[in-house]
Amino acid sequence: MKFTYNSGERPLDGYTLKRGVGRGGFGEVYYAVSDGGKEVALKLVRGNQDVELRGMAQCLNLKHPHLVSLYDLRTDPHGDHWVVMEYVAGEPLNVVLGRHPHGLPHDLARQWFVALARAVGYLHDHGIVHRDLKPANIFIENGLVKVGDYGLCKFISGSHRTAQTQSVGTVHYMAPEVSTGNYNRQIDVYAAGVMLYEMLTGHVPFEGESAGEILMKHLTAPPDLSKLPGQYVNLVGRALAKNPTHRFPTLGEMAQAVESNGKPRSTAQAPPPPRRPAAVPPGLLPVARPSPIPSVLPVPAVRTQIAELCGSLALATVFAGVATTLWAAIGQIGDWNEIGAAFYLTVAMCWAVLIPAKIWTNRRGDSWVRRIIMMGLGLGVGAAGLWLDGWAVRLPDVESVRSHAAGGVLPAAFPTGADLPNVAAYLSYFALACFALRWWKLADRNRPHRFSFAPVLAAGFWGLVLLLVWQEPWRGTLVVTTASAIIQLVSPWDQPPPPLTRRVRLRYA
Repeated sequence: MKFTYNSGERPLDGYTLKRGVGRGGFGEVYYAVSDGGKEVALKLVRGNQDVELRGMAQCLNLKHPHLVSLYDLRTDPHGDHWVVMEYVAGEPLNVVLGRHPHGLPHDLARQWFVALARAVGYLHDHGIVHRDLKPANIFIENGLVKVGDYGLCKFISGSHRTAQTQSVGTVHYMAPEVSTGNYNRQIDVYAAGVMLYEMLTGHVPFEGESAGEILMKHLTAPPDLSKLPGQYVNLVGRALAKNPTHRFPTLGEMAQAVESNGKPRSTAQAPPPPRRPAAVPPGLLPVARPSPIPSVLPVPAVRTQIAELCGSLALATVFAGVATTLWAAIGQIGDWNEIGAAFYLTVAMCWAVLIPAKIWTNRRGDSWVRRIIMMGLGLGVGAAGLWLDGWAVRLPDVESVRSHAAGGVLPAAFPTGADLPNVAAYLSYFALACFALRWWKLADRNRPHRFSFAPVLAAGFWGLVLLLVWQEPWRGTLVVTTASAIIQLVSPWDQPPPPLTRRVRLRYA
């Protein structure tokens, strides 16, 4: 994607562009930093500038916790118009939905929808229609919903039959009346219904091979509501009504219905909405602090998981080399064979945990089954230790077996009586060490903390206890303790969302 400006340029006084982040028919968006260090998004306005700038000007003083803030309108020396707005570092909703082809969890979809519906309802209360409501314009940042790109909106009081009624929006979310140039707030109610359908099922209600086919379905075809949860069938069906008068009159009422888990409140029981005092300016109205919404726990794509696993394995090898060198220096160990054996065993222990832990990502399973699997992998680590000590299985020829059997002596390919204790010690030590702890928890991307000393201490404790099985002076404890620390350091980690705070029920919250 080629942008007009490159990184480091300063087309607008006071701001340095870092990179382009988006481009569309109405302009280009750049990530920039002000001279004072504030991160912002700069939008270079293209297309019908009169419509764009008029919509932006109406939105400059709007403030809502779930709206992307607009700070200023500026003009550069070349006469191009720029919009200075809040930079949202989170990902858009369409990316999250792409990772959930069967829809979001119902509770999460409900909470996110209520947040975006109230934000767009706040625009409606100020005479603004969004006109391009779609998942690509909804952003999730640290668990909070942010509605953006409402600068493409137009004022409700404007003419419906002028050049301002050019077709904007996305065909999958376009209300039937858009074809007649009707751009009142009901088109946002319809688009919100399409989005709720997609959040619950993973796909839009109307699909087709061309834009014309999709538009015709919006005009004539009824949506298939059988794929929705039962409590949302009537609710979404009302929002997707072909006749705008049959839909929810406001997004606030739709948000109340969704918040009550798909059971709309009757008009008689609903309390009347609070009226705004005439003497109070809109900017001074109380706005509730946004309650953090739990972020979705996405399942990374297979390619992403493979890349993460390869990176973790490589980093584990590097960290094992550094840690083993430090241990050797502290313990004044000069035997390079001993140091090398500790290094390779540490790498083997880390890999034996990281690989199955990646396979078990976001999968529920019996911990005892996983412990048994880990014990089998521990046997493999112990076998690697035996190989490092010079013991290997070599299949003897038939004549050798017969000659040794006749003399009552085992051939060299099998462990002798002197070797058996060493073999048993190696295998049992690492098998029991892998069985004693839930190692896969150390590599869980949803673990409470990036790094914790508790698993390291637990691994060290079991490493010392198991010395009763394997009389190694330092290698066994060093391997399991170091591996428990390295696994945490090299495994991906998603910071958990902040705890939910008590909601404040205000009109625009």
